[in-house]
Amino acid sequence: MLQEASNLDTLEASAGAIQNLAACQFAPSADVRAAVRVEKGLPVLVELIRLKEDFVVCAVATALRNLSLDPRNRELIGEF
Repeated sequence: MLQEASNLDTLEASAGAIQNLAACQFAPSADVRAAVRVEKGLPVLVELIRLKEDFVVCAVATALRNLSLDPRNRELIGEF
């Protein structure tokens, strides 16, 4: 959805959903963090951080922060 969406509200909401689903040490959150990585979502989120709209950037940055709880994600985010 993030890759195909052009509506800024949709981008913010999608990043916010990822942010919330990946937020804690609960096992399903770890599954979400891994799924985003496997589905190649990390580079899409990193690209969105370059947008000029602060409300989207804030949601994306927090999503990336939560995704970085996974050590492999943290490593990959640093490479992008």
